[in-house]
Amino acid sequence: MIEQIGSLLRRTRVDDSGSVAVEFAMLALPFFMLVFGIFETGQVLWSSAQIEFHTDRIARLAAVDPDYSAGDAQSAITTALNDLNAATLNVTVEREAGLGAAPDMLVINVGYLYQPVTPFMFPHGFEISHSNNYPMVDNED
Repeated sequence: MIEQIGSLLRRTRVDDSGSVAVEFAMLALPFFMLVFGIFETGQVLWSSAQIEFHTDRIARLAAVDPDYSAGDAQSAITTALNDLNAATLNVTVEREAGLGAAPDMLVINVGYLYQPVTPFMFPHGFEISHSNNYPMVDNED
């Protein structure tokens, strides 16, 4: 009787060979999506910080230097952001006249179409933009 029960238990014992491979297959996709998502988020934050920093820096320089033209500012920003894809970088620099006693304003807009490394999240990319409005300094004193 005990031998029959032992025989029955041996036949019903679960074969777990290959279970690790199945578990890995189930968890691999979410794991790699998380890892690449963290990497992608870092890239987006770095790109955004670069655009903001260089736009602010060039805008301050152009606002205080009367000889600094809009074209100079545009080329300086494009040169400073050489780590980004220049084909998807759009820089506009304008000088707007102030109303009444208000100073003239320097308006700089930078737009960048970010193309993700992992296109399954954003297959067509997305826009990172930054805009600055700086008052022009009158250096006639």
